[in-house]
Amino acid sequence: MTMFSLAKAVGDILAPEFVVISVFPAGQAPHELTLSLELEDEISVTARIGCDANANPAALQWLQRKYAREVASIAYLEAAIPSVPVPYVIQIDQNTANPVQGPYVMVEDPLGEQLQNAVPELDMSQKELMTVNIAEALAGIYRHMLSSPSSSSLKFGAIAGTDAKGAPIIGPISRSWLHSSSASRPEGPFSDIKQFLSNELTQCARVAQDDPTISASPQATEAIRSLLRRLNDLLPAITPLNDPAMVRPALSYSDLRDQSLFILEDGALGGMAGLEATVLPACLAAAWPAYLRRDGIHSKNYRNPKEPWRPTLPDNEVAHLREVFIQAAAKVEPSFPVALQKGERLRQMLEFMNASNWEGLRRWESDVRKELRQ
Repeated sequence: MTMFSLAKAVGDILAPEFVVISVFPAGQAPHELTLSLELEDEISVTARIGCDANANPAALQWLQRKYAREVASIAYLEAAIPSVPVPYVIQIDQNTANPVQGPYVMVEDPLGEQLQNAVPELDMSQKELMTVNIAEALAGIYRHMLSSPSSSSLKFGAIAGTDAKGAPIIGPISRSWLHSSSASRPEGPFSDIKQFLSNELTQCARVAQDDPTISASPQATEAIRSLLRRLNDLLPAITPLNDPAMVRPALSYSDLRDQSLFILEDGALGGMAGLEATVLPACLAAAWPAYLRRDGIHSKNYRNPKEPWRPTLPDNEVAHLREVFIQAAAKVEPSFPVALQKGERLRQMLEFMNASNWEGLRRWESDVRKELRQ
């Protein structure tokens, strides 16, 4: 479909409840087009549409599961933790018999500006307020399941819905199309952290096998296999298996990129646009927002030199705001900072793997082994 016909189709979907003023392309990912909509009454909406679903059954199935998980996550968080500013879902359709000829989800944009655009206008006291609000929201999400006795029996995976009592239904974990298309079986849910981590390594091996630059070279293939064996051997040293509190299920809001956190003019958190909640081991569920990261895949030692990186804040401000973040999170849930520390290396490893940053992962693994020997 042309942009003109797509804009008209979006207008037909939203009429008569909403009147579309403008439609602009906002991004494209494999099998998915993102549009930015402006509606009457100054309502801003993000629409994500499966753009070739009719021609690709595998992509259609992936998009249907993805959109269903996102809406289920929002509904669960809205009901379970009303203080978390989740977005409002305007419409979802998982079928292709509609005006845009593909599955779609349309979500109202949160209040405020994306964090990377808002920060330059904030003074330090406002940046501190922003950091406190984000810490309180993330620690509140993390704490939610820890306070429920029944949550200890939950498995690890994505929120797929709720049962008649409002308890979460856990489904397979979420993947990008790159990683999802490499899987030959459903991923989870998983009953324990060892099973979860074993799947992560298996999935990483599949992605590498599907990469033609690796599979075409016996040397590169063997190098990846050797790296994955070393990572498997490293797991006992970086996984807090001897601490039950760190491997029990906890709720995590996965998208902590700057563009997914919206900030108001005074620095307060206006909303969170990341759309998926996941049940993870507690040591992985606690996480830093991206603007406070200088570790792991965000470190200058391991970043891909081909990918431009512009830090949102200078290093001295990051160091101060990390302390602010820890103190604010600890007031909501004292175990959150503990999980940040005990799961740090494990989270870093999984990020490298999910980004397929092989060279950074090799250097990181070597450095971690040297640190552990000291």
